[in-house]
Amino acid sequence: MFKTHLIMKIISILLVALLLGVAGHAQQMLSLSGVIDQAQKGSPSYYRARSNALNSLYSFRYYVANRRPQLRLTADNTSSFLGNISSIRQPDGSYAFNKSYFSYTSAGLSLDQIVPFTGGTFSLETNLQRNDLFRPDTVSFLSTPFSIRYSQPMILYNPYKWEKKINPLMYEESTRRYVEDLERAALEASSYFFDALTARQNEVILQDNVSNTDTLYNISKGRYELGKIAENELLQIELSLLNARTQLERAQIDKQMAYRELTRFLNMPKDANIDIIAPATVPQFEVLMERAVSEASNNRQVVLEFRRRRIQAERDVAEARGNNGYQFNLSANLGQSQNGATIKDVYAGRALQQNQLLQVGVSIPIVDWGRSRYRVKQAKANAELVEIDVQQQERQFEQEVFLQTQLFNIQKKQLASAAKADTIAQQRYEITKQRYLIGKISITDLNLAQQEKNQASQGYIGALRSFWNAYYTVRVLTLYDFEKNDRILYQFEE
Repeated sequence: MFKTHLIMKIISILLVALLLGVAGHAQQMLSLSGVIDQAQKGSPSYYRARSNALNSLYSFRYYVANRRPQLRLTADNTSSFLGNISSIRQPDGSYAFNKSYFSYTSAGLSLDQIVPFTGGTFSLETNLQRNDLFRPDTVSFLSTPFSIRYSQPMILYNPYKWEKKINPLMYEESTRRYVEDLERAALEASSYFFDALTARQNEVILQDNVSNTDTLYNISKGRYELGKIAENELLQIELSLLNARTQLERAQIDKQMAYRELTRFLNMPKDANIDIIAPATVPQFEVLMERAVSEASNNRQVVLEFRRRRIQAERDVAEARGNNGYQFNLSANLGQSQNGATIKDVYAGRALQQNQLLQVGVSIPIVDWGRSRYRVKQAKANAELVEIDVQQQERQFEQEVFLQTQLFNIQKKQLASAAKADTIAQQRYEITKQRYLIGKISITDLNLAQQEKNQASQGYIGALRSFWNAYYTVRVLTLYDFEKNDRILYQFEE
């Protein structure tokens, strides 16, 4: 009984393994929409877009956190247990080199807040200091339970004001760039898809050529034996058959390479068994040029980039004016402190003493040989150059949207013409083949009809590719889905 059970268990395991192996090698049919969906979730382009979005997100969060109050703990210790020789001032005012044994320790807490309106820093501080002299053995403390400090390094240029204008724009750019990057991933996926579809279609065409030519060759051998065709015509058909087989072998290799490139881009297993499904239908809508330009201006990242570059140029001019050699530094401190021999003395002993400190520093250049003036002029010249570049890029931006919109509208008509040409060429080839079989036309006419059929079939696939390339290009340039009449958005999860 045990042996029977063991045998049945082994058989079950083998059957499961066999089924898993078959399932693992089952052919997966890939459509254009499926390839794009997979590319926007797991392709290298997706991971690059995600990494860029994360980088921008963390950069913006750093900017936000930097403008919030910062609580900082500081601690310091300087000790000379074995003695330190230094110059010490004597009671009579002279200096002598004496050896001292000491330990100096301090600890403090500070709450710092940037003041974006002025560019200064406001701080609330508390600290405690301890001095130990080992020879003679004495201890003293100094406490500052509470102090208020304000520091203003410069009044002519405030970097925080410009950060407030620029950093939110940069973050909004990154959110739009993420959507644009995913749409570019769709465009790239479309290219890989049609590379594979074209390679597969070439293989189908050449397989059909080999089959038809082989049939004609067998029929022609019989006709040659009956003396109805010349040997030269038979040899010409045989040569066509050899060429068709050679071309088919090459097409099969090209198809495998295109399939491998597609699976690599989609991060699929190396041994993935796939095949391609050609799009059966195409969207039927027109894109108005004015609407395309409007949506592109509202949605594209580059529009915000133009605005940011102008603001950055203004900032550089303001910075050049602010850093012109005139320096004004202000530091004000108001607090209470006390010293004593014990911690109790400095906190709960005598009344605390008021501490007030105001420091003002001014630096005025007397002669700088025009250095500050030239720096401002250089910043203005750079700002003018930025403005010229941005204006040119704005015009190029609108022109690109206009051209791609017109191209998309034209591609629909060209695709319809290519489909009709493919149908006509197929019908003409079948008629020509039948006429050849009854001896009404020569092999040259048949070969010409076959070439036209192949070209028409390849032309249709090319037109289909051009249409979808124009379709996704318009989406990239406008970030708008004209088929659904809605803005393209992708949710980003950290």
